[in-house]
Amino acid sequence: MNWAFQNPIRLEGNVRRHFESVGLNAMLTLWRRKRLILALMGLAMIGALAVLLTSEKRYTSNALVQIDFSRDDQSGSARQGSGFPVDLAALVETEARFVRSRAIARQVAERLAAEGRTKDERGLQAGTVPEERDILLLMRDLTVRNDSRSYLIDIGFTANDPKRAAEVANLFVEVYLKNRSETSFAAARRASEWYAAQIKDTRTALEVAETAASEYRATFSIVETSSEGGALQQQRMREVSSQASAATLVRLNEEARLDRALRAVAGGNIPPDIAALPQIQRLIESREAAQRQVAELAASSGERHPNVERAKSLLAEIESRLREEVRKAVATITEDASNARKVEAELEANAQTAKQALIGNRSREAELRTLQGRADAIRARLKTLGENYVQAQALSDLKPVAAQVMIAAEPIETPSGPRATLILGFAMLGSAALGAGMAFLLERRDTGFRTEDEVPQETDCPCLGLVAARSRTDARHEVAERREAVRGIAASLGLTSFQATSKVVLITSALPGEGKSLLVDSLALCLVEMGRTVLIVDASPRSEPGDSARPALEDMVADTVSRRQFLDRRHVEPLPVLQRRNAIMRNSLPVVAGEHTTSLSIVQRRTGLSESGAVFANAAIGELVKEACSKFDVVLIEAPPVVLVADSLILAQVADIVVQVVRWHETPKAIVAAALKRLRDTSTRVHGIVLTGVRMNEYRTYQAFRGAFSAKKSRKYYAAFD
Repeated sequence: MNWAFQNPIRLEGNVRRHFESVGLNAMLTLWRRKRLILALMGLAMIGALAVLLTSEKRYTSNALVQIDFSRDDQSGSARQGSGFPVDLAALVETEARFVRSRAIARQVAERLAAEGRTKDERGLQAGTVPEERDILLLMRDLTVRNDSRSYLIDIGFTANDPKRAAEVANLFVEVYLKNRSETSFAAARRASEWYAAQIKDTRTALEVAETAASEYRATFSIVETSSEGGALQQQRMREVSSQASAATLVRLNEEARLDRALRAVAGGNIPPDIAALPQIQRLIESREAAQRQVAELAASSGERHPNVERAKSLLAEIESRLREEVRKAVATITEDASNARKVEAELEANAQTAKQALIGNRSREAELRTLQGRADAIRARLKTLGENYVQAQALSDLKPVAAQVMIAAEPIETPSGPRATLILGFAMLGSAALGAGMAFLLERRDTGFRTEDEVPQETDCPCLGLVAARSRTDARHEVAERREAVRGIAASLGLTSFQATSKVVLITSALPGEGKSLLVDSLALCLVEMGRTVLIVDASPRSEPGDSARPALEDMVADTVSRRQFLDRRHVEPLPVLQRRNAIMRNSLPVVAGEHTTSLSIVQRRTGLSESGAVFANAAIGELVKEACSKFDVVLIEAPPVVLVADSLILAQVADIVVQVVRWHETPKAIVAAALKRLRDTSTRVHGIVLTGVRMNEYRTYQAFRGAFSAKKSRKYYAAFD
């Protein structure tokens, strides 16, 4: 399987065809609206010509000023002391902006007023103060261009008089040169003075900051604020903290030792750490020896022997001495625990003191660093101000930029405006763009069907055919073209095949005035010409009662006898009946014998909408259609508009084929979609749509650019063979 290779190719082809279709539709839209676009272009060209003919001629004069960047010193050598590069192109641009400034224009306006030069187009009189409008008009007509490579400034002025243009251009040059000489050193001198004042204030502030830092250092005896001093203090604090921790451990050990000794003494025992003392060990050994002696003497001599008494007395004395030594050892342990507590408290106090000292030293060092940082910032600002002062002093010592007039402005008799080519070009392009925009907007406002291809895309129903609109002349080829279109519709519906079964065709529309009657009568005449018997059932309501002599639809529904008599007789219709129904059919009637169409019958409705329930709710309407099918080959039912009346929904139940008529280029697509939805909601299948009232010459413009050529060929064909 190769779906992975086919789908991208198919998608690419669809995209290409889509964009080609969009482009073709856009070009067809412009081609259809070519008259509108050409009319707008013609009006624009006429307007442009009128502007050119009525506009006053304008003349422009130009003067050239060259900027000299030489830096000649009194000693004759080039100045190199400043050491700062200068962008000459930027200086040329600066000079050009100075010429274009409002200050120069105001001075020129004042000079024009003071010198008594009257300028009619400006309204500026001698001896008057120039208004804001006069200054803006001078700036509007002034043109200044600069060339950084040749250091030239082109000053031009446009006026209605060539002499006036030259005078004002030269006056701009004169005012510029005068201002140039007056303002050369002003900015640099002001900057130099400002920097000098700032340097003085900054030096004073620096002295104050340095004095404050020195006094603070001396007050708190701070030698240095480096990180090494802080590290030493931190190391000392850690040592004292370690000693305090060790003292705490010693104190805990002594207290534990004392607790064990007290519990052992209270139990009549000797603590192990006290029993390990030499004197305690000797007393224990002596007590054990005395106990053995007492036991031996008692065993040999008896309990009351004097030797036994002396041995017991010696044992008691030894035990007394042992208890005294144990008490002394416990007292020693108690004193050691107390000493450990004192040492711990002293070391903790020293650690807290060291911590407070470290915190205080750090805060003082931070404050000192703040004072030193403030002094450093002031010192850096003083350095920057000094450098800027040197630069400003160097610029103030430079020789001013020299400017000289290379070419003075002269009157030029050749007009510089208005430019006919530019105005005509803009008028043509603007009108063409406006026409194209209006063409697309008009196309967007068109909500009707314009081509056969749009019908199935919008409605999912095929387009059965097009019925051309009647022109004023209704020429022979137009009649033939409509007749062939109707025959094609009949063939599409299968009405031209001679079969045993009859067909019931319901023809309706979304709105009134869509051309249902024209289509019904045209189909009937077409089928009659082919030898088919046709019954037209006109179910459209009437505002006035019809001819009572003719059998009406209401009579056939209500009276079975009248219905059968009419169907058995096949009441033939005279030609004037069709002519009254559709005046457009006068030139399209078939050639028959006499004034009657023997194969055509018409049943018309007599009443209005109020009687619809009595007519179409009766089951006899189905019987009428069924009996008509047995007598006629084709039954054509003309039903009221679907959107407005429900009769079409009822009649569609007895029809074999349902056709909807749509007025070409007029009936909105949304209305057509609503009518189709209403029919489909009742399970009615719409077999197709017929577009009526088609203006064929305009319709062909939606298909190709050569619509007129194809229309000419069709007229020639029908004229030759019809």
